[in-house]
Amino acid sequence: MASGACAAALALGMAGSAATADTLRIAGQGDIGTLDPQAQNSQITISVLSMVYESLVTRDEDLQMVPSLALSWEPVADTTWRFELRPDVTFHDGSAFDAEDVKFTIERAQAETSQFANFVGSIASVEVIDDLTVEIETAMVDPLLPDKLGYIMIMDSGWAEANGVTVPQDLGNEENTYAVMNANGTGPYTIAERVPDNRTVLEINPDYWGEMADDIEEVIYLPISSPPTRISSLISGEVDVVIDVPPQDVQRLESTDGLTVARSPELRTIFFGFDHASGELRHGDAGGTNPFQDLRVRQAVDSAIDADTISRVVMRGLSQPTAQLIAPGNFGWNPEGDERAPFDIEHARELLAEAGYPDGFSVRMDCPTDTYTNPEQICQAVSAMMSQIGIDIDLNLIPRAQFIPLLWDKDTSFFIIGFNTAYFDAMYVLETLLMTQTGEDGEGIYNYSGYSNPEFDELVREARVELDRDRRQELMYEAFAIARADVAYAPLHTQTLVYAMRDGVDVPVRPDNFIEIRWVTMD
Repeated sequence: MASGACAAALALGMAGSAATADTLRIAGQGDIGTLDPQAQNSQITISVLSMVYESLVTRDEDLQMVPSLALSWEPVADTTWRFELRPDVTFHDGSAFDAEDVKFTIERAQAETSQFANFVGSIASVEVIDDLTVEIETAMVDPLLPDKLGYIMIMDSGWAEANGVTVPQDLGNEENTYAVMNANGTGPYTIAERVPDNRTVLEINPDYWGEMADDIEEVIYLPISSPPTRISSLISGEVDVVIDVPPQDVQRLESTDGLTVARSPELRTIFFGFDHASGELRHGDAGGTNPFQDLRVRQAVDSAIDADTISRVVMRGLSQPTAQLIAPGNFGWNPEGDERAPFDIEHARELLAEAGYPDGFSVRMDCPTDTYTNPEQICQAVSAMMSQIGIDIDLNLIPRAQFIPLLWDKDTSFFIIGFNTAYFDAMYVLETLLMTQTGEDGEGIYNYSGYSNPEFDELVREARVELDRDRRQELMYEAFAIARADVAYAPLHTQTLVYAMRDGVDVPVRPDNFIEIRWVTMD
């Protein structure tokens, strides 16, 4: 893999030579992981692939659900949803979109190698009624099913079968399939070129069925991991928009002629995770034990993190300290539950001593360098804070491509992580991040820490089938309170998203950091 300044220079050189008034060049800190739409649930991968593939439903500029490949949907029984599909839609190779493609894709998303199993975990069966009608039977009442299907990008079943990609790529085993480098969607853009860690070039689909705010002929996504290179490339005109603006550069960009800065509170929350499950630290030295299995140690870590200082100094005020694992704007966020543990170094030391670690211990902290906002600086700051209570941190700064496999393999003892609420509902976090990982229905699919509390699990199972909105919210509040009391994770803050773009380019900033290409305009 090309990396660092070399990859950035090559990417910028290629983009600069090809750029025209009809080319939009987007720079971000990390690359997409694959072109397989059910293989990797990461924000930038989903965002770029949404320009190529489409789901049954989407969201408008007010983030309300609206039709996409489905014209309408309705529950026809307690556990049955009927979707009427859009006619006269074709995939990029000219084949017709129909109900068989919907059935195939949902079943593909349920495969063991899929990172989207939680979105379709409640689905028991999909029945094709006719070419443009499907009925989806769920194993339980699932009022959020349409929201979840907004993340299932529809594939052409015939194309998948012809190219041997009927199941998603196995990212965990670094599998390489035809769908990793090739795509055939119904979206507004086709894949023209894909060079991993360098560039992804998309060309407009002249047969696209939908409406676009502009007719931008070419979109180039450029992963540029170095923040100074990313920002200088915007100032010099080599890229048109940067979607990962470091807080320390915001003021300078706001005062730079020819540039516009846009911002929005993000729905992502940043927090620190622990290995709850291992009997001994996987990476560190604590005398043959795992300190994080002791609640008092987790409480000590929580108390030793000075989120206010990180917000002021590291984030330049572009973060909001939080005690919760979801951000405001999500259903299930509790304004009365957002009081952080007091920052108290002496209390943290006392807790460690009570837990049997008066002299502390050493542990590796895993931190990705090319995702979230200022991750290196945050991890360095927290490492220093941990040293004040006797926890010696071996800081492991690695690119996201190396970080994600550590999470999937649960080969980490202490780590930073950011989590978005995919459909603006706390149930996503409760089910996928905090429930005991069962291997069924997507429960705990992103529970990288091994956290498990049966009382918590039962509350979530009750909440996810509750049709009364107020009662469901109450149940979610109770579940989050249990996880918070357990210090399942140590919350840090929510981020403020900042995009910077040249004058004449308008890329709306969605709070879920989703680049909606259909809304983008450029002169």
